[in-house]
Amino acid sequence: MLAQLLTSLVLIPIFGFVGCILAPKRMERIIFSIAITTIVLELVLFFILGYQWLGDGAASISTSLGSLYASGHYTFSLDFYFDRLSAVFLGMATVMTALVFIFSKYYMHREPGFKRFYFTVLLFFIGLSLIILAGNFEVLLLGWEFIGISSVLLIAFYRDRYLPARNALKVFSLYRIADAFLLVSIWYAHHIFEKNVHFSELSTLTAGHESQLAWLGLFLLVTALIKSAQFPFSYWLPRAMEGPTTSSAIFYGALSVHMGLFLLLRTYPLWEDSAWLRITIAVLGLVTAVTASSITRVQSSIKVQIAYASITQIGIMFIELAAGLPWLAVLHFISNASLRAYQLLISPSIVGYLVHDQFFYFVPPPQRIKNTLLGKLRATVYILAIKEWNMNTAASHYLWKPLKSAGRAFAFLDAPRAQVVTGALFLAGVIIAASATLSTGSKLAVSAAAALISIIFYVRAYATKNAVKTCWNLIMLGHLFWMLFLGLASAGDLKYFIMYGTGIAAAFIAGHVCLWYLRMRGEPLTLASYHGSIYAFKKLGHVFFVICLLFMAFPISPSFLAQDILLSLIPGSPVLQIALFCPAYLIMGVSIMRLYTKVFFGPYRTNYHEIAYRSS
Repeated sequence: MLAQLLTSLVLIPIFGFVGCILAPKRMERIIFSIAITTIVLELVLFFILGYQWLGDGAASISTSLGSLYASGHYTFSLDFYFDRLSAVFLGMATVMTALVFIFSKYYMHREPGFKRFYFTVLLFFIGLSLIILAGNFEVLLLGWEFIGISSVLLIAFYRDRYLPARNALKVFSLYRIADAFLLVSIWYAHHIFEKNVHFSELSTLTAGHESQLAWLGLFLLVTALIKSAQFPFSYWLPRAMEGPTTSSAIFYGALSVHMGLFLLLRTYPLWEDSAWLRITIAVLGLVTAVTASSITRVQSSIKVQIAYASITQIGIMFIELAAGLPWLAVLHFISNASLRAYQLLISPSIVGYLVHDQFFYFVPPPQRIKNTLLGKLRATVYILAIKEWNMNTAASHYLWKPLKSAGRAFAFLDAPRAQVVTGALFLAGVIIAASATLSTGSKLAVSAAAALISIIFYVRAYATKNAVKTCWNLIMLGHLFWMLFLGLASAGDLKYFIMYGTGIAAAFIAGHVCLWYLRMRGEPLTLASYHGSIYAFKKLGHVFFVICLLFMAFPISPSFLAQDILLSLIPGSPVLQIALFCPAYLIMGVSIMRLYTKVFFGPYRTNYHEIAYRSS
């Protein structure tokens, strides 16, 4: 009975999401009824499950919906797990989502994107449920990706403006780094334990793997730092506030921003015995609390103030967790999520009141900065806080600008002749890979070379401002050499390469068909600016978005399953493979999402439609 209720908690949001998509666009009452019925039914089943679960002594519950794929050494099973941690987070998620849905019925009334808002938030709730109820790393990754995609869609909710589109891409870029480290964590855990790990057995697997678990904990920590906007990644959270205030409340005030904390809580048995890792978590939490608190005090935007205030409290939660007080961190999460959601929902009213009050009763603050050592130190901290401690500037200067510079150095790859030559080089690599006399060292060298070539193509695709068709081809060439890398590094079965190649090739061809249609309709297809084509081609924009997800090997797609299997087949210490995998996975995803946002988001620039302003 409990297992069936747990399965229902996973399936109900999916049915609600499908119902919202099928609902008529202009029927707000029907859309709201489907959405609120879904969440209320989820809440009722949660209380029934909780009542019976507590009556049975609050023992952990495990169930499975079967396997997406299974082989001799690899299984992608849809396992779900319910314990005390899941109960707290799922209860908060369901209640918060219900309140936001009721509030949004009036707040989003007559918005052109009313339906899009509700089914996107339901997509977010599906991802949240998968993370909270995940029984293994694979299901957690699936939910993690759903949250990332729904976040991008809600940040760019007002997609006819320049800044929402730009900030959606910026947030996705950081999310992609977190996704890469989470995937590496799953891959590394498979190498350590030589099997797919269920969360219920984490505490029994730590003996004899202390040094390896410390590195696994470090990978998980980087993932959690980015997802919870901790230092030095705090700058993305205010930029995610471009969407509607109600989505900001549920995403970046209450739930999504705490998923990094949840990840550390869920994997706590893996790293709790690592002293240096706990010290690292505490130090980063303290630095985040200090810097975010100082930034909060100098911001003029109320949403940015709330964002940094939430970051400050999450930093303190990291300290509590590092101190060995996980349930204090959970209690802190409940109070912080409730407060921030409430603050964001009432923030429009507060702004209206304060503007009126300031207009009639404004008194200039006294000059407080003095020409003393303390005064100069205070002024320095003030300037640093205004500039958000240069976190965004540092990321741009040391990460993204070097990638663009490197991409411009390979501009010759845009030429059709160069792409034909590299295609021939790929065929030569396939012939070398098929050679039975190739030594292990030679295979490693050729696989590393193939990975580097794929990274070069992805970097060029990220930097190019030329035709979209050229960028799409560059990404495909990168996929080919990436497939060659996987083949040489893992020596996997041919059927996995066919699975990977078929999925990527289908997305590649479908993408070219969509781009051809846009070109025939007279749409500009360059990457020099945002074109906002979704204004006139909404259905095509949605189809192309799904194609882009498949092209970047989104979880549960055939390409992702094949890639995951081939990664798990790589023998020995995967240090070199990790070093090659992370940049390739990161830049490939960002390149594809950049292409999509440039083509479909932003102001629509034809002369027979209203032109949106550049600034939001």
